[in-house]
Amino acid sequence: MAEPERGVPYDFFIPLLDFGTGEFVDNPTIVAGDFKVSKDGGIFANLNTLPVAAPSGSSSIKVNLSAGEMTADKIVVEAVDQTIPIPEWRDVFTFIDCPTIIPIPESVAKILDILEGDHIERSNRVIINKKNTTTAVLDKKIFGSLLKSNVVIRTTEQP
Repeated sequence: MAEPERGVPYDFFIPLLDFGTGEFVDNPTIVAGDFKVSKDGGIFANLNTLPVAAPSGSSSIKVNLSAGEMTADKIVVEAVDQTIPIPEWRDVFTFIDCPTIIPIPESVAKILDILEGDHIERSNRVIINKKNTTTAVLDKKIFGSLLKSNVVIRTTEQP
């Protein structure tokens, strides 16, 4: 499953537990208002797309968040069965972290594109060897996660 990205539609799966027995509910009844989303601590609003059992008849519930619902650093999906007097399934909260990613500076992106594939991985950085020059840069695959860790990017050259 892909990691959540800010402003990009995101799907995830959850089970719902029977209110009485605590067992998974197959093909639960889900109506408008049962699933809501809150962005960055804001008011809860109904999801744009009603979650469904996927595959049909199973206990695997597919939740679709639209690009608009994914425009926050902290996203909370609340699932509360509105059935009265006794709900069919237990309440669920899902928390999604989706911080803003700072784009790669153009100069670093060019270095990564030119030298891609010609590197030796070293823990939290990548050393690129090209034409007797050693340059410390970030690999595209780890760039996003390192930015979340407030990593300082330095480029160095050896004579």
